[in-house]
Amino acid sequence: MIEEQEPLPDVPESDEPYRRPVDTMSLPQVEAELRDLFGGAVMYLLVPIFLLSLSTTTIVATPFFVRVLPAAAIVFVGYWILQKAYVPMFKGAPETAMQYLRVVSWLGGSIMSTPYERVTSLCAQRARFMDGDPPRS
Repeated sequence: MIEEQEPLPDVPESDEPYRRPVDTMSLPQVEAELRDLFGGAVMYLLVPIFLLSLSTTTIVATPFFVRVLPAAAIVFVGYWILQKAYVPMFKGAPETAMQYLRVVSWLGGSIMSTPYERVTSLCAQRARFMDGDPPRS
């Protein structure tokens, strides 16, 4: 037999964010989130890649599918390459990666639903850790 369950209490959910506050995060947590955000920011490079590939294939062919399919293929190849390359790019030049991340977040309004303010505070927290300053509480 199936037992009836008691109804759940009508308690509203808290409005607290699902992410930890930046000030309470450790260096590995800050770098992991920044690395993930940088991976999302690198994917924004697919837009100019698509537009460039679309314009170059326009010169060669005029039918719509002959023009769009090669551009889409180039985007998928570019996506695969960027997925493989973003971690070495982040490790190779982290300051340049942080600058790129801030610019893309500022231009796009957010990256992966992370507001620009959180991106800048993550970058500032990482800089404090790298300078050897203790985290603010």
